[in-house]
Order: sequence, then structure tokens, then C-alpha cells
Amino acid sequence: MKSIATILKGAAPALALFAMTQCTTTAGVSAGDEKTFIVGSQTADCTGVAPMKCLQVKEKASEDWTNFYTNIEGFTYEPGYEYVLKVKTEKIANPPADASSIKYTLIKQVSKTKKEVSAAGEKILIVGAQTVDCSAGAGRMKCLQVKENASENWSNFYNNIEGFTYEPGYEYVLKVKTEKIANPPADASSIKYTLVEQVSKTKK
Repeated sequence: MKSIATILKGAAPALALFAMTQCTTTAGVSAGDEKTFIVGSQTADCTGVAPMKCLQVKEKASEDWTNFYTNIEGFTYEPGYEYVLKVKTEKIANPPADASSIKYTLIKQVSKTKKEVSAAGEKILIVGAQTVDCSAGAGRMKCLQVKENASENWSNFYNNIEGFTYEPGYEYVLKVKTEKIANPPADASSIKYTLVEQVSKTKK
């Protein structure tokens, strides 16, 4: 009995080490195939094989939204909510020519946050009471000062808003429609802005 106990005692550390190694290896493989996605509260018009609606996705809050042309298995999207998802990615060996080479599967829905939204493709812009000198591809110009939230800093707006007439000395809150331009000129914006509603105009 003593000899069996001695053998088992000696084997235990080796078994424990083996188990730990296996766990570590498995976890490493798993983590390499996982991503965290932030999914926007609205889809956008996009073109894959044909015109379609794309989820708006980014991996970090500081990044710009990008069109997501495939689907996430196990995830049900509801417009008006911003999601944080943990997804598993798998390479597809021989995908169809018009399909993604990566399969995305939902592991966990980390959060689902209600967002105040207008219709798809619409946003609220606050326009400042003064323009500033700025430079764009076409040369020097006057830029509107724009932000989406009152707490943000003003930023130069190099585009125009179709249907909006600006009057210096007034701060505006506008509801605008945004549309992606498929093949914009090199020195022009890839987004077209159209006035939907002038929510307010305040003398400054």
C-alpha cells in the first residue's frame, strides 16, 4: 500500500502540471479567436453583392464606425440600441466568392444600451455662432463649428448642409440626414448632409 501511495504522491504534481499546461494552451487558442465588437444603434446603406443594410461596428470607442457586411451567428440586432459583444471568429476554408472568409459567432452580449435616435441615417448637430478660417483640399475657406453633444469641443466642418442657410451670430441645433457617397471626388467628403429640421436658432 505504501508503494502505491508513494507512486500516486509522486504523480500528483506531474498530473497537476499537465492539467495546468492544457488549460493554458486551450485558453490561449480561445483568446486568439475572440474579439470585442461595439455595434452601433443604426444600420447604414451599403453595397455588397447588392445594395443592403450594414451593421455599424468598431472594436474601440475611439475608432470610426465601419460597415459590417456579414452576420454574427446567435446575435439578434434591434435598432436603437448600442451593443458591446464578445464574438468568436473562425476562418472559413473555402468561402463562396461573394461571402466573408470569417465566421462570427456570439459568445456573450456584454451590454445593450438604449440610444436616443432619429430615423436611420439621421443625427443631431450643434452649429456654433461663428465660422473660423480653415484649410481643405481646395484651399483656404471658412468652416462651420460643429459638435454632436454640448459637452464636446467644437470641430471644423468642411462640408455643407444642403437646405441649411447659416447666419453668423446664431447657434443652431439641427437634425440632419447623412448619406454615404459611393465615389466622392478626392478632395470632397464621402458623406452628404441634408437638413431635416432646424430644431432651434439662438442669438449669441
